[in-house]
Amino acid sequence: MSTNDTAPARTRSLVIPAAVTVGLLIMGDSFLYSALPVSGAAMGLSLFQVSLLLSANRWIRLLSNSLVAALLERLPLRALFTGATGLGLVSTLAFARPLGFPLFLGARLAWGLSWSVFRQSAYHAVWSHHDSTHGRWLGAWWGLVRLGSGIGVLIGGLILDLAGFGQAMLGLSGLAAVGVCMSLTLDWSPQNREDAEAPAVSRAEVLHAWSRILRFPAMVWSLLLASGTRLCLTLTIALISLYLQERLGGVSDFMGVGVLAGLVLAMHWVTAIVAAPVVGTMSDRLGRTRAIMLMTLLVAAALVAAAVTHGYAALVSAVCVMLFFTGMRVAVEVGVNSLAQGDPHPHLVMGAYTTLDDFAAAMGPVIGLTWYRPALLPLLLGACAAVLLFLTLGYVRSRHAQALQVLKAT
Repeated sequence: MSTNDTAPARTRSLVIPAAVTVGLLIMGDSFLYSALPVSGAAMGLSLFQVSLLLSANRWIRLLSNSLVAALLERLPLRALFTGATGLGLVSTLAFARPLGFPLFLGARLAWGLSWSVFRQSAYHAVWSHHDSTHGRWLGAWWGLVRLGSGIGVLIGGLILDLAGFGQAMLGLSGLAAVGVCMSLTLDWSPQNREDAEAPAVSRAEVLHAWSRILRFPAMVWSLLLASGTRLCLTLTIALISLYLQERLGGVSDFMGVGVLAGLVLAMHWVTAIVAAPVVGTMSDRLGRTRAIMLMTLLVAAALVAAAVTHGYAALVSAVCVMLFFTGMRVAVEVGVNSLAQGDPHPHLVMGAYTTLDDFAAAMGPVIGLTWYRPALLPLLLGACAAVLLFLTLGYVRSRHAQALQVLKAT
């Protein structure tokens, strides 16, 4: 797939409206992470079943990401995107009534399939623009989508307190329905391949996508860095309530730890509307590698600060960790997206990226909660900082080696 210097005006308008559409659909999913653990018993669910429901949408994407990446080369994107919004609406609406664990599980698997389509659609919309602006457009996408997550948590929480879990999901389903209507107005033509002469995807190409990636050290390190970032982020999110409970002590008597944790996570998502475009633009202007290095240093410093602080300083450190992780996620994804453009089928590369990303997202809470002990908090947070610094160093070295090879070739 080639990237044209001048993108068609029709395609250029898709990044913002498509992101708003996905932002409306994701509200129900985001709300489940904050509300289902405390509302599961009323819905007839055990805590173990709740944990399965909150991870099922990620496990299914280990299979669906590559499948969707291949389908995007063959089927009209408009039909896939619209179908995914309908499936997302059903997955949210299913939680408005206590339908039982099997149906809830099916709804979460359906959302996982929808999300695979949404992420690949984002890359398609971004690739319609010149490479020098990919960071800005990808940042705008994630900013709007995560704004939807933050608003969903806040609106859902308000309705939950006033009317209950089922009514909250029903209200968020209404907003999801607006997203479905918006999806019908989006024109994804021309077809998925902007270069009519791009080679068609064969079964062999799909099977060998991973082997091509493994022969490209810079791509390997970028995928490792992306997965490591996601793992450390989800591990930190899983521990945030326990961290604040252990570190704040009695300094937050005016506000409960649960409320504080909710505000910290909502801030992580809502501020993406500013942080993601800013970091994306910085990646375009400063350079993808420099942007990743800067964000890694900020995240590592915030994690170390969180490991050693207590009281209000710990709360500030937690906020900084969440804010800087938002920027690092964008910087790393822009880097992966840039490298994917060198592959004959970039959707397959991004399918591999999203598969590893979802595996890391599913493992983060498991590792964090399994290993959690108050005395181990500094070690867990410090280990996250060390892992990110190591992976970033490997990525930088691989990009430097790649640049030297290009210079020698010329």
